[in-house]
Amino acid sequence: MKQHVSSPPEHEPEVRLKRSLRPQLISKGGVIVFLVLICLLLAVTARQLLRTGSAAKPVAAHSSIPVAPLQNPDGSAVSAMHLPGGHRVLYQTQGHIYTVTTDGGAPHILNTPGYIYNRAVPVVVTTNKELLYSGNGIWSMSLPDGQARQIATFPSADQVITSLTVSQDGSTLAWSSAPQNGKGTIHLYAGNLEHTTQIYQQSATQCPCYRAFSFLNGSSTHLLLTNDRGDHRSVHFGLWSIDLSQGTAARPQQLLNDEKQQGPLALAPQANTLLYSSFLGYVPLQATNAPDDISGLSYANSLSLASIDGEQRLSKAQVILPEQPDLANTAVYHWVDTPQFAPDSQTLAYVGFSVASQKNFPRQFALYTNALHGPTQGDPKLLVTSTANYLELGSWLDASTVTFYADNALYALDVQQDTVAPLAATGTYAHVIAVIE
Repeated sequence: MKQHVSSPPEHEPEVRLKRSLRPQLISKGGVIVFLVLICLLLAVTARQLLRTGSAAKPVAAHSSIPVAPLQNPDGSAVSAMHLPGGHRVLYQTQGHIYTVTTDGGAPHILNTPGYIYNRAVPVVVTTNKELLYSGNGIWSMSLPDGQARQIATFPSADQVITSLTVSQDGSTLAWSSAPQNGKGTIHLYAGNLEHTTQIYQQSATQCPCYRAFSFLNGSSTHLLLTNDRGDHRSVHFGLWSIDLSQGTAARPQQLLNDEKQQGPLALAPQANTLLYSSFLGYVPLQATNAPDDISGLSYANSLSLASIDGEQRLSKAQVILPEQPDLANTAVYHWVDTPQFAPDSQTLAYVGFSVASQKNFPRQFALYTNALHGPTQGDPKLLVTSTANYLELGSWLDASTVTFYADNALYALDVQQDTVAPLAATGTYAHVIAVIE
């Protein structure tokens, strides 16, 4: 049945350099001039530090980026490609948020006060290039000037943020909080970026326990919610819609039943097309060479698409990856992770994996695409297989290139040419937030 489980280097010889010149005496006037120059230099340096204190900080370059752990379906090596310049890739680790350009160079650390890593509450970048992140409250940072400010605080000290999303035009923010110990009140907030107000609250012991999932495209009032069942990790079951224009009188309306282990995965960027799974299951935890926080993740065993119409109903549902029946051999199950719509919503890319039944439950990864329109619609295409210990997809770089993480490094894969390029050596697990120009 499907599982529901949660030698140091030697010293170099010393080299003594002979001094061929005698020290020269410096006059009193020379000392004064020298001190004046030093003061001027310190003043200029201090001014520059004040001007750039909030900007991105360069970090020492990591070791060289390993060759991407990918193979073509026939076992041959994946060809290399040259990345187009002019793009900035933003990614987060447990300690910092970074930016790296596709023109090359070392990653830079962004100055993000208050940042606390949370897989369940991904960092968001708005169309206005505002970076929204959570930690000790919710913070906004302007990527052009590097200035960060806190825009929301917890309703009480015992609360944790459970979700964060922003409307397509970047004008409206929605977020939720819940009691850390599971006893108390769940709060849902929405409003403009600078001022969100509570729009809904409920007891944390009476689920569905709502968290914000996404705004509908083209709307700043219709918000989609999902149920985390009281789990503060990255969990999404069922789907509801709430009309923010109704204020505190608004009540969630169900779109997708959560009793059958089904839940939302992503909303297409160019249309209100929902990607969801009819079965979300827990797989054996990969015991080694994987991020520590994946134990609470549920994975899709199927993929379906449906439109959300003007009446906030699901319609035109179609299955693109069927759900598997109960099987005796759990290693035969296929699971889906990090599905990503292309910017034009014409293609879906995702990680497919299976779990070996041997010690430590290692995973076998592959990358797929699925055309959502045209003659090959609905037919999964195997792009590459991988020997990575852990692999995730990130944001699309352009209409044909998607980023991905594999074993402490970031890469980009052209899904049309089946070519790959390195982006950055991260030295640890990293999640791609967004790509901006």
